[in-house]
Amino acid sequence: MRQAPPNDSLSLVRISGVRSNYVKDIMRLNNSLPQKLDFQDVGRYRSVNRGIRCANCGLYWSSNQSIGMGMLEASMLHLTLNHTAYRDNPTRSLPRFTFDVKAHRQLIVVGIFVISLLLIQCSGDEPYPTTPTPIPSSTPAPTPTSTPGPTATPFATPTSIPQEREIPPLKDLARGGFLKFAVREGPPHYDPHLTVSSAVNSWGAGLAYSRLLKFDTTNGGAEVICDLCESWQQSAPLTFRFQIRDDVSWHDIAPPSGRTLTAQDIAFSLNRIAKDGFKSASLFSNISEISAVGDQEVVIRLFSPDSEALEKLADSHARIVSHETVETFGDLRRGPTVGTGPWIATNVRSDFTRLIANPDHYLDGFPYLDGLEIQVVPSPSVRAAGVRSKVIDLSDVNFTLVKSAQGAFDEISWVGIENPSAGVEIAMNTARSPMDSKAVREAMMLTWSPVADPSGYLPISIGTSSRPLHSLSSLGLPLIGSSVPLEAQFGFDERFGDIAKARSLLANAATAPTDNIVIKVGEYGDQYIDQAISMAGGLADVGIRAEVERLSTRLFGDEVWLGGDYDIMVGAPPPVSSTTAYLFAIHHSNGPWNTTGYSNPEIDRLIGYQAREYDPTKRNEILVDIQKLILEGAHRFIATYRTTHWIFWDYVEDFAPSTPRGDTDFLTRVWLNKDE
Repeated sequence: MRQAPPNDSLSLVRISGVRSNYVKDIMRLNNSLPQKLDFQDVGRYRSVNRGIRCANCGLYWSSNQSIGMGMLEASMLHLTLNHTAYRDNPTRSLPRFTFDVKAHRQLIVVGIFVISLLLIQCSGDEPYPTTPTPIPSSTPAPTPTSTPGPTATPFATPTSIPQEREIPPLKDLARGGFLKFAVREGPPHYDPHLTVSSAVNSWGAGLAYSRLLKFDTTNGGAEVICDLCESWQQSAPLTFRFQIRDDVSWHDIAPPSGRTLTAQDIAFSLNRIAKDGFKSASLFSNISEISAVGDQEVVIRLFSPDSEALEKLADSHARIVSHETVETFGDLRRGPTVGTGPWIATNVRSDFTRLIANPDHYLDGFPYLDGLEIQVVPSPSVRAAGVRSKVIDLSDVNFTLVKSAQGAFDEISWVGIENPSAGVEIAMNTARSPMDSKAVREAMMLTWSPVADPSGYLPISIGTSSRPLHSLSSLGLPLIGSSVPLEAQFGFDERFGDIAKARSLLANAATAPTDNIVIKVGEYGDQYIDQAISMAGGLADVGIRAEVERLSTRLFGDEVWLGGDYDIMVGAPPPVSSTTAYLFAIHHSNGPWNTTGYSNPEIDRLIGYQAREYDPTKRNEILVDIQKLILEGAHRFIATYRTTHWIFWDYVEDFAPSTPRGDTDFLTRVWLNKDE
């Protein structure tokens, strides 16, 4: 049994021979940790191999074996989470988590602030759990193995990023007017680089800023296109060159008082985001250099190939701010908000934001609206009442309120945006009997069926009727713009709700009777509890005894996410926004959140390859293969994924709230078809 450390710090022992850059990377992470790490240079430690050892938590990293940057990312996350659990309960013995990684210069931080999410209990009158803001995650740089496999494209053919699509003039387009809507939460402050809150960068004052790149969602997908650049070239495997537009001006607010944007502005902002301690620094942890060449070119160099490099530059947190404003005010927590974007912030408060259309925006004719008025209204029922009374034009609400509003007003429309990476996650511990048998796991799945939200959630998407619940099951990958079609997440219709087939599988597996299996369920909402109870009933139908144990979200995080102490679990998936980071953390054999114990060397190998593959078609093929292998393992999946429902009056045209990585550029294309 360990004793509590003498202070709120962990002691890391630096072993001689470790590359100084590696130590520098961990020091960089140290600046972002809730509890600081205490470094000591003590030379070689007994007979321990070269590496870094955590004296108090039992973690050790050495450079003897190389299994890729993703494991460094994973281990640091595990260290951070375990330290919090250990600090809260110093008498409990921490699970040992030991593996080797090769020292690399870049550092990837996934989930530094997940700790705070674990401490939050569900509250308010939301009938479905509030989804935590996904933490911007960077892509681990995998180390290739000697196992034969697909050949990764070395780098993309130098070409131009697609420009903004030429949208023909809309018939009956009515320009002008203010779109009024409500969001759930307000911003903690107004500096886009010092928060991961979507209330700033997606639904608030951050809309006044541009990015180097953005997402085009006009075709229903999410294609990365230029925002402040004219074109780009990948001139070498690790080098990107961006040609900057010469027709972009800052808003006419001091400073910078309407001057022309330069490449130096972009380099300043991206380097600021990457600074130690900044909330979104992990986005650019694989970038070795960001520099301006003259006024019209930005050069970005990577440490290692990264298939998500352009996505990160288009992330909603990668906003471009003026250096004069930062230098004058120190930071932008209290403003002013001065950008180059399509909107100009004129009234910014914690509960209200007003933005007007930028008349000098480089895209002539956009936005269609005169402006946006965004109110903060935490209660979904109050938001719905605001729409029904036309105080606001639209808002997101739960499906019960959708049905109520449509029943009262024929002129109210709705849209559902599906999120296959959020919802009710189920996992089985393959290290425990009888879940250590694949046949048993498959049989268990056959006794289960996804459960609908009793508060009114229904699996319905844009303009369609109800679909079978299992058609909204997924493997949880956060895929940008559904880059891999949902059809690829196949097979769920044959894996649920077949008791006869389940009995046959169990008979062939000759499963011996076991003591009660415990299904641990986090108290994230009624749907999660109902799902666990239904699963226990399904298992009872085939003679497997199971009991349901309800855990607070905090205990669930401690026992399940961290400790992996469960037979079967039902809860919320980790909030990770990067496909590669998710795969490394959850499905790699040595991932810190691979609590199911499932290991497949082929999955590990393919995770590494897709992280280096720049060709989107080839990468999608690899991601499909990975999903097939995960599903074949029958150990972890999302039973029913989340759908966010919006209601709006029928005079609101072209409202299509697809938000890849928090991108809300679609608002520039919304217009109001009503008489003033």
